[in-house]
Amino acid sequence: MSPAAEEKLHAWRIEAREYARHEARRGRRFAFTRLVPARTALVVIDMVPFFVADNPYCRGIVPNISRLAQTL
Repeated sequence: MSPAAEEKLHAWRIEAREYARHEARRGRRFAFTRLVPARTALVVIDMVPFFVADNPYCRGIVPNISRLAQTL
């Protein structure tokens, strides 16, 4: 499956109202303004091949998980 096709499988987004709620509560959009790779853990749950293969949603988030893993 091409990367463009995989992205279409995962169309979930955080709604603007949720960002606004967090900004109102903490004064900024994100809880952490920076991550320190040496002190950061990436926990990936239930992304085993037999589960991902039959689930379009999971296949759609694999590129994001890969980018996070490479960065950390």
